[in-house]
Amino acid sequence: MTTTLNGSRSRAARLHLINQLELARHAVDLLHSKEQALQRERARLDVHAERARDAWERAADDAATWLQRARALGSTDELDVIVARGPQPAEITIDWQTSMGITYPGDVRCTSAVQPDLTASAALAPTTRAHHRALDAAAAHAATRTALDRLDAELATTRRRRRAIGDRLVPRLEDDLRELELALDEQDREEALRVRLAGGRQTSPRHPADEHREVRP
Repeated sequence: MTTTLNGSRSRAARLHLINQLELARHAVDLLHSKEQALQRERARLDVHAERARDAWERAADDAATWLQRARALGSTDELDVIVARGPQPAEITIDWQTSMGITYPGDVRCTSAVQPDLTASAALAPTTRAHHRALDAAAAHAATRTALDRLDAELATTRRRRRAIGDRLVPRLEDDLRELELALDEQDREEALRVRLAGGRQTSPRHPADEHREVRP
């Protein structure tokens, strides 16, 4: 009874290991697919981030050029007043998106503070607009960089999980299953040998001396 019970437990453990191994391999496949999808998304987003950075740099250069023009046209005093008054906060609205387990900024809208009438020179109004465009471009660039950073973090996490399962868990489960199947095969051979020996004892002919001792006078 003990041997049968242990055998039943061993076979149940074998089925459990097989199920675990199938789940682990399936998890590796899913993580591999997710990793490939993240890499494709990263390539697309990287191009978008580069364009956003270039747009920000161009807008910043344009704003700096207009600022020089405004100062050259006699707007230094009014600009100094604006600086002394302190920066007016702008409002940034971010549309957050979620994809493949990542929450990242999508569209960004920047609303700049309204400045008082600027009348020192005709260059002040376009200078203000140029700085607003630079702020918009900076916000868009920051959003794309944040999205790229979050995607990189998720990609690294996905890659670590895939390697942990595929390179460590799956081989360990395969080794455990292989050892258990070898033990079960050995157990089956021992059981078969016991059955053959027991059957041989039951069918062996009786000795004549034993029959003679059973005859009563």
